[in-house]
Amino acid sequence: MLPPNPGVGELKALRDLWSAAGLQEVEAREIVVERTFPAFEDYWATSTVTGGIRATLEPMSVKQRDQLKERVRARLPADAMGRVTWTARASAVKGRSAT
Repeated sequence: MLPPNPGVGELKALRDLWSAAGLQEVEAREIVVERTFPAFEDYWATSTVTGGIRATLEPMSVKQRDQLKERVRARLPADAMGRVTWTARASAVKGRSAT
């Protein structure tokens, strides 16, 4: 199964899609949330217990998982107190049916 096209989550694409489907008063917006973990290990433990990523990690060797963990650690630098902050974004869209 191929992953979804990231372009379909863009605000303009969502508005266009919903408008083309006949919806009116279409609005789209981005939702941004941040979560701070006390340390990278807390982030990693929390992030890898969910089904989405766990299914990806399970077939990997220990060496491959360790390499991935270090690559992620390098992309999420800790602040002076060792905390790691993760930012996530989601697109939201709403519209009114013409009927």
